[in-house]
Amino acid sequence: MAWAKHGREGSKPYLAWHAMKQRCDNPRHKFFSLYGGRGIKYEPRWADFVEFFKDMGEPQPGMTLDRIDNDLGYSKENCRWVPMKVQCNNRRSNVFVEWNGRRQTIAQWAEEVGIERKTLGYRIRAGWEATRALSTPSTIKRK
Repeated sequence: MAWAKHGREGSKPYLAWHAMKQRCDNPRHKFFSLYGGRGIKYEPRWADFVEFFKDMGEPQPGMTLDRIDNDLGYSKENCRWVPMKVQCNNRRSNVFVEWNGRRQTIAQWAEEVGIERKTLGYRIRAGWEATRALSTPSTIKRK
């Protein structure tokens, strides 16, 4: 087996590689429908962990494997190691708000303007215009 050659089983990059393969290949995986089930595949060379590792290398502590474009598969050009906060802002399920010529997730705007994420999300879902939603002070104080 290829995995036995590298001695990296259990390492952060190996676990990320294995999870990627499971999401893309295993119909019984709980997230298969969001990955392999919708056509997300990985670079054919990446079937071998050694090739994946050559391209992606060792992540810094706290980094996770992220696809830059969520509609494309896993490849050297479309993957990066990022902190979880960056990965969370790169999910397909995020709601984006455009304001003052910038487009960010609700979580990013909430952090920037000092409004609770849940409050801002409620405002956007309720149909508030971006200017009103982002500039109206909240009665809930952030901790």
